Amino acid sequence: MKKSGKILSLVLCALIAVSSLSFGAAAKKSKKFVKSISVTKKATITLAEGQSTAVKYYTVKVKVSGKASKAFTAKSSKKTVASVLVAGNKIIVTAKKTGKTTITVTTKAKSKKGKKLSAKLKLSVKKGKMSSISIEPTQPATEAPTQAPTTPEATQPATEAPTQAPTTPEATQPATEAPTQAPAREITLTTTTEKTTRKASSGKNDQGEETVVDQEVTRAHSVFSDTPANVDELKPLHKADEMLKSSADITDTNANGRFEVVALYFAALRAFDPKNPDVTYDMMEELCESPTTKILNGKGTDSFNNFSRNAMKDNLSKSYKYKYMGNAYFDGATPDNGYTPSEPLTVTLEDYVYAEQHSNDYQTDIYKITSFFPGADSERIIQVYQDPIDGKWYIFSDSWMGFTADIKAPANKYMYQWMNEG
Repeated sequence: MKKSGKILSLVLCALIAVSSLSFGAAAKKSKKFVKSISVTKKATITLAEGQSTAVKYYTVKVKVSGKASKAFTAKSSKKTVASVLVAGNKIIVTAKKTGKTTITVTTKAKSKKGKKLSAKLKLSVKKGKMSSISIEPTQPATEAPTQAPTTPEATQPATEAPTQAPTTPEATQPATEAPTQAPAREITLTTTTEKTTRKASSGKNDQGEETVVDQEVTRAHSVFSDTPANVDELKPLHKADEMLKSSADITDTNANGRFEVVALYFAALRAFDPKNPDVTYDMMEELCESPTTKILNGKGTDSFNNFSRNAMKDNLSKSYKYKYMGNAYFDGATPDNGYTPSEPLTVTLEDYVYAEQHSNDYQTDIYKITSFFPGADSERIIQVYQDPIDGKWYIFSDSWMGFTADIKAPANKYMYQWMNEG
């Protein structure tokens, strides 16, 4: 009897201990929860004349206890009026037409009571006029009469005439500056695609051996009439594609921008001059700094910063690399011919054999593009993505740096020629 009572006591003690541990774990777990979520309650976006869309950003504040997630989702009650995307701790609202909609932001983690918390932004989209359209024409009109009276007022214009007379010679100065600010060249960039196969690993078989299969990929040929010499010539070539809903939507016709942004990067390398590197830096900013990147700059995601500039200059300036590095990725360029590309200027690129990866910060898929060229024994890879805000393709992070690494040296006669050129 005493023995059974002792056993019962031990069982009770064990149950108490287990319940205590469970209670302690529950108490510990309860310290990790969402306290609140908030966003501005009301907002108005004005669609100016001539604008089909307008974009505004709003900060969402999520307070948590412990290490609970601050992530949240966002939904528009009327997507035809305004759509919404999440970028870090902000929501990007794109107004599309007049009307009203409610943007609801909801936490992914739960509150102390086990529920997800929400906050609402009531948005109004209105039509408005751009003041600059009416103001800009009237300013020159008011200035014109101040110059017109210079002929009637003979005595005053006589003294001011020398200062105004040079306005005709000065007209020749803008003429000389115009080509640098508004390049007359119309450069074209066209891309055609085809299918090819590459070897890819499909995992290991039952014997633990790696299995290699033929994987079909898209190969693209991007042809320039000439490569852009500055950012003003590059921008018209950096165009938006049809917005992809998923990676499965990529076809040969609606996503060629993923290849062209890389071809434009090679063109920027081709334009590099250590005496005036800002020309290439401006081109790189156009290709790297997307609207989403600018929103996420606080997270250190800027793709082309001061460190990038210094790294590019140091890399391309040594051993006359800037003379041939950009050319090396164009068809026909080899070490033996000093990396002289053939005409027309063509860049051949391929999709990577393995699947893309999704970025939560950028809210889009990151694709890899490969270049097989005579300057290296293996392909080089760069990452690109379609920005969900403007539909253009951009270079992801600092993946561009791999294409400034050393390649096979050109024939000595070319190195000697460049040394003499200084």
